[in-house]
Amino acid sequence: MNYFARCIPLCIIHLPSIMPSERETLFKKSAHRNDEFERYLSSSEPASLGHNMNKSSIVIDSTRGYVIPLPLSYFVSNKHNKHVVGTTRNKGKADAMPFESFRFISVQHRGGNAHSLVLIKSRAIRSNPHHIAIFESNGRNKFCGIRILDDHRKNVTKAYTTISPEYNINYGSDKCNPGYCGIYSIICVVAFRHYRSKTGTLWMTKWMKLLAHMSQCIDRNSGCLGVELAARVQEIIATSAPGCAEREIADEIRACLAVKHDRMLSFVL
Repeated sequence: MNYFARCIPLCIIHLPSIMPSERETLFKKSAHRNDEFERYLSSSEPASLGHNMNKSSIVIDSTRGYVIPLPLSYFVSNKHNKHVVGTTRNKGKADAMPFESFRFISVQHRGGNAHSLVLIKSRAIRSNPHHIAIFESNGRNKFCGIRILDDHRKNVTKAYTTISPEYNINYGSDKCNPGYCGIYSIICVVAFRHYRSKTGTLWMTKWMKLLAHMSQCIDRNSGCLGVELAARVQEIIATSAPGCAEREIADEIRACLAVKHDRMLSFVL
């Protein structure tokens, strides 16, 4: 698949200890550990941040097509219909979320395949009046797996995916990237938990900088720096207890944020 019109080779400063040829095997062996770590991140949230609500992921059925259209009311209830007699609208998935909280989203595709997203509610998200946004590692453009439509059927996806990279960062050969969308979601949540505050400003600043770092292209086969970070995170999860793993992942994130890039690498999807 032609992911890039142009991609400039890059020398990587910090390589993971596990070689690309071993990533696929480790990834398959670590499926249970990855699920366990997601549960740890959700269940260890303080009660004031929706501890009980966040225990389980949001599950979306996308078996009928790769891109799933969702009404905005799936995430936030239509206030105009809240008190109308005879309406039976379900509560939106983000209605009960307090500020500075998150939920994992599992999009179920055909053949038992799944794609991972993250829903975050933060005061720092100002692209829509509900202060919510979805992280999609496939980017906000061509490969975005969801389409959000408002009550007038207008496509408002861009306003609700502002914490996603502009273009796909979840690419590379199967050996280099065996399917790291879930690991990207874990990176997003760990960064959020590590840097969040009452206003969310620090988290948003750090996250945008980390997205810019992860988006740096290596080559079509190796992927981008995000793939390299995901490989390190996968190794950490596979070999460390959840609490220790979160601290180690935060260390890796800080190391990425400390890297200075002489130039932004050109990439076009």
